[in-house]
Amino acid sequence: MRVLFLCSEFEGVIKTGGLADACRGLAVQMQKHGHEVKVLMPRYGSLYTVPVEQSWSSVYFALGGEAQGCAVRSVVNTEVPLALIEHHDFFGRPRPYDDGQHAYADNALRFAFFCKAALQFCVDTGWIPDLIHGHDWQTGIAAYYLKQFYQQALPGTKMLFTVHNGAYQQALSAQDRALTEVYPSSSSAGSSMLALGLAYADKVNTVSKGYANELLSEPAANGLAALYQARGHDFSGILNGCDYEQWDPATDRYLTTNYSQMNLNGKRACKEQIRQKYQLDPGPAPLFVSVSRITAQKGFAYLLPALEQWLGEVDAQVLMMGTGEQGYIERLRALNAKFPGRFSFVEGFDEALSHQLEAAGDFFLMPSLFEPCGLNQIYSLRYGTVPLVRLTGGLKDTVRDLADSEPTGIGFYQPDEHALLEALNRALTLYQQQAWYKEVQQRGMQQRFGWAESALQYQQLYQQLRP
Repeated sequence: MRVLFLCSEFEGVIKTGGLADACRGLAVQMQKHGHEVKVLMPRYGSLYTVPVEQSWSSVYFALGGEAQGCAVRSVVNTEVPLALIEHHDFFGRPRPYDDGQHAYADNALRFAFFCKAALQFCVDTGWIPDLIHGHDWQTGIAAYYLKQFYQQALPGTKMLFTVHNGAYQQALSAQDRALTEVYPSSSSAGSSMLALGLAYADKVNTVSKGYANELLSEPAANGLAALYQARGHDFSGILNGCDYEQWDPATDRYLTTNYSQMNLNGKRACKEQIRQKYQLDPGPAPLFVSVSRITAQKGFAYLLPALEQWLGEVDAQVLMMGTGEQGYIERLRALNAKFPGRFSFVEGFDEALSHQLEAAGDFFLMPSLFEPCGLNQIYSLRYGTVPLVRLTGGLKDTVRDLADSEPTGIGFYQPDEHALLEALNRALTLYQQQAWYKEVQQRGMQQRFGWAESALQYQQLYQQLRP
C-alpha cells in the first residue's frame, strides 16, 4: 500500500518525547513490510539546518476563506522518504509547540494548516496514498478535511488515527473553528483537534491495550469517553515497540563499558562511573534512576513527598534527569540540597546520559499517573534495571509485579504517596535478597517488545483499510 505518515516529530529529525520514536520505528517497519511510505512533518525553525534537496514543490489552497501557500522540501539521506512543509510564520519558530513556558496561541491554526497542506500536496503531486496514518492531536483534523473537502480528489484514501496521549487534545474555540473551517461546532466532535480524529478517521487506535481500555471511561478519557465508545470495533490498542538496535547494553555506543545478560560486570562499572560523576556516596546502597518529563502525568505530585520521607529513613540513592514544570523542578532542587550524596537532579535532557542512567540504575522509577505506552520501562528491562511502575496503561502491559508468577518488576495501583512508599520499600527488600533480585533482573532482560510484532498488528489494520 501507499502510506502517508503525518506526524509532528520524528526521531532523528526532531524529538520532544516518545511520539518521535514511535513514528520512526513504525515507519521503518512498514517500509520493510513492502509498503511505499512517505513521511510529512512541519519544518520548524530548528530544522532549517537539516539538509534538503534544492528542488521543492509549491502548494496552494484555501483555509478559513484565505488563499494559503507553502513549500515542501525533501530531506536528503533518510531511511524513509521524509519531506518538510515549510511556512515561516507558522513553523519557523525555535520550538515545535510552545515558547518554553506556554503553548503557542495559534497551535490549532498551525497544525490545521499542516494537515490541509499535506492533503493538497498529495493532490498536486499525484502521489495519492491508499492510507494516511495520522499521529496524535496535531493530525486529527486531517481526518475531518479528508471527509469534508477531499472526497473527490482523494476518493480511495482512508485514514488511521493513532492516539499517543489522549490528555493532549488542542481545544477549538469558536474563532479556531471559523479559521480552520470546522463546521460541526455544536457536537463533541468539533470540541478539539483530537476529537475530530476520533470522529472522522476510518479507524482509531492507541499505543497499548491497557490504555485503550482506560480510554473507554472517565476520567482517563478526559471528557471524550463517548467518542471512544462510539468507535466500537474500530478502536483498538497496539503496544509501541522498542528499537533494540539503539537500546542494547551490549552494543550501546553511549556506554563506556558495555555488558550483556550473561556478563553484568560492565553494569557495575556504569553504576560506579555515574555515582562518581554526580557525587553520590560510595557503598552498597541501591541506585534508583529516572529519565522523565517533570509533570503531574509522571506522578510527581506523590513522588516528591514520598522521596523526601523515604530518603530520610533508608539507605538508598536517587538520580533523576528531566525538564518540565517549574514548581516540581524547584522541589527537586530542594531535595538536591537536603540529601547531598544521596539524591541528584540533572535538569535538562541529554540523549547520552539517558542511556547511561538506564545502564547505571538498579531500579528505574516510573510512577506515572497515567501512561499510554511508555518506553523507558521497556529500555529498563533490557538494561537489567528493574522497573518500579504504577500499573496503568502500557506499564501494566509490559511489567509483571513481584506478586505475579514470573515477575519482571515492581508495581503498585493507587496513585498516592502511601502506595508508592510501600513499593519503594518492596524494592529495597528485593535488592537485599540478591538471588531473588538477580532472578527478576534476568527475566526482565529476556523480555522483548520489538517493533516487528507491533508492526504485524498494524499491518492487519492497514489491510482492513485497503481500498
